[in-house]
Amino acid sequence: MKKMRLLATAALIAAAPFVTTTAMAQNHSNNSKAADTGPTLTLDAEATTRVPEDTAWAQFSVEKESKDQAQAQQLGKTALADVLATVKKSPSLQVTTENLFTTPVYNKDGKISSWRTNFNVQIESTDTAQVGQTMAALMDKARLAGSGFRLSDAARRKAQDQLIADAVKAFEAKAKVTASAMGFARYEYGNINLNQSGTSQPMMRANRGYAMSKSADASEPVGLEAGYTTVSVTLSGSVKLIK
Repeated sequence: MKKMRLLATAALIAAAPFVTTTAMAQNHSNNSKAADTGPTLTLDAEATTRVPEDTAWAQFSVEKESKDQAQAQQLGKTALADVLATVKKSPSLQVTTENLFTTPVYNKDGKISSWRTNFNVQIESTDTAQVGQTMAALMDKARLAGSGFRLSDAARRKAQDQLIADAVKAFEAKAKVTASAMGFARYEYGNINLNQSGTSQPMMRANRGYAMSKSADASEPVGLEAGYTTVSVTLSGSVKLIK
């Protein structure tokens, strides 16, 4: 038994230089990797494009007043049905009814003198000509409160998908140039974030004449001109510089 313990001790002593050499080699390797790794660089890159707005919209308001509350509500109901009947002649239009309510009107003595029913109707479509035609048809039925254009969700997503590749290329180019300028041969990606946005740039529109005129020719469509929306994709994140 004593002989076996002596042999084991001798084996450990013989192996000690190997263990020490291995540990030193590992430490040297780790130190070399640390020496090759540089700082972490934070970057961002953006790709943008201007996209023509493809969806026209118009909002109309109607106000009906009567001394009798029930009659005011009935007048509003009849006017709403008339407007919706005109709008629904164009199946391509999306229509939304908003802010339908009846409120009392007070005189200078603080007493109710009449009742007023109000509502708004908004129409929109990618068929610009049809929106213009319907706007003209509604001129003698409601007041034009406003109109404009917006970019549809489908068109926005399509533009953003096309910009992602451009944003990635711009990010890579910026990382490569910066790494080279700082004396590093390559880099590795860290955390990367993707952000998407869009800003509308509407054209000026002369709606006042149509809003005030009751004699506009219903057969002549209202002229509309689309603006642009700037769609952007931003790539931001970090890269680790390596020798």
